[in-house]
Amino acid sequence: MNFARVIYHLARADFLERVRRYSFLIMLGLVVFLGYQTAIGNITLSLGQYRGEFNSAWVGAMMSLIATFFIGWFGFYLVKGSVARDRETGVGQIMATTPLSRPLYLLGKWLSNLAVLMTMVAVLALAGIVIQFLQGENQQINLLVFLAPFFFIVFPLMAFVAAIAVLFESISFLQGGFGNIVYFIGFIMLVPLFVENQTLNKYPALEPMGLALLSSEMGKAVTEIYPDYDGSFSLGTIDEETSDTFTWMGIKWTSNFIFARFTLILIAIALTFLAALFFDRFDPSRSKPRKMNAQRNASLSDTQPASVSQTLSTPHLTPLNRSANKFSFFNVLLAELKLLLKGQRWWWYVVALGFIIACYVNDAATTREIVLPFTWVWPILIWSAISNREIHNNVQQMTFSSASPLWRQLPAQWLAGFIVTLLIGSGAALNFLINGDTTGVIALLSGALFIPSLALACGVWSGSSKLFEILYISIWYIGPLNQVPELDFIGANSNGRPEFFIPFSITLIAFAILGRTQQLRN
Repeated sequence: MNFARVIYHLARADFLERVRRYSFLIMLGLVVFLGYQTAIGNITLSLGQYRGEFNSAWVGAMMSLIATFFIGWFGFYLVKGSVARDRETGVGQIMATTPLSRPLYLLGKWLSNLAVLMTMVAVLALAGIVIQFLQGENQQINLLVFLAPFFFIVFPLMAFVAAIAVLFESISFLQGGFGNIVYFIGFIMLVPLFVENQTLNKYPALEPMGLALLSSEMGKAVTEIYPDYDGSFSLGTIDEETSDTFTWMGIKWTSNFIFARFTLILIAIALTFLAALFFDRFDPSRSKPRKMNAQRNASLSDTQPASVSQTLSTPHLTPLNRSANKFSFFNVLLAELKLLLKGQRWWWYVVALGFIIACYVNDAATTREIVLPFTWVWPILIWSAISNREIHNNVQQMTFSSASPLWRQLPAQWLAGFIVTLLIGSGAALNFLINGDTTGVIALLSGALFIPSLALACGVWSGSSKLFEILYISIWYIGPLNQVPELDFIGANSNGRPEFFIPFSITLIAFAILGRTQQLRN
């Protein structure tokens, strides 16, 4: 068997299948929008009050940092899911009958992930060339200097992210929404940890994002011209315009720098082989405990007939009465509540009860600012299942063919999510009512309307739980946790903006109804 040929064709087929999906086109559109925001100056790189001249070295470094941060963060969610798709479509079971080994299969998936991520990086690189021309400060393009940060900084990090996605898909408890949350939290926590680490400051090329290396090299250049430089380094929206510029000619890529950066690729390959140890190769018996298999085999043996000649009795079917044919919204709502809460372990309910009690016993200010935001992130995996469970379990044909699924099931799904949200936040609601915190009560009700509405719209239009998990955790992190009032739907550091989130929630519900209407027509 030609291993290289097998890996190449596996990666190529998977890559071509992905780039034809709507999710890839949406992500590509977001990357183009990101390049546009950089071109008009909404996203820029600065060192305090100084910035570099827009030459090939500076623009290449700036766009490479944007790629490592945004694509390294959100690109993970785009590439994660290829193994699950093979499992759901039955392609994986076909591959399991071939001599294809687990390491070769996962290496193909890793290369496919890397190709998808680097395609989006290439779009940002092209946008960087356009930006250099539009700025007009230095229109001479030096491709080697411009592309060096993409090759030595972005490419190794994308290889690492692609391997993390393969690893998460191979470990059972990281395959779903829990793995998405772990990556999100890990990314936002590890980035400042890497940047502020004193050891990495001595060896900046080892920092995965490239922030330490670029800030160190740029800092040396600006210090030679402006000795009063305070060492600050920022990428994003700049409130104050930079007053002075300097010319930066790029990083001198020594062998030590190159070796340190390419170490990430070796780690990525090692993670891919590590993932092969956990990968079940589409064998369902490997993912089930032996005790469960033993119980299943025992139950099957108990149901075997004692004799082949034993006569089976004729089954008796009880006819349905007229009342069974009547529609009961309460029964549908109760069923949706059971589906939302079904399958949770006992400790999940214990933690939820602990959050409810903590919201009640703390003072109103502490509850609003600290306890309630963390309380309303605990049921995220429950909310994310709203309105996409039918597609996930492949029962949409049966569900959508029932009597009036648009006006019976969809409202019940939203109301079930709203009840769960209020139930989890009931401790805070009682706290605010007792302490006369009217603002907190209104913000809580507004947030309770917004969360299931966002889950409903995301579930209908995406058909999966991933979109809601990404959007919600991002809004939750930027708004309540980082005190951005425009996204503070909980009211942790503001009034919760009910004048915006209540109409927006109604719009999301209408958007979900429109999406479900199209699904029923199709």
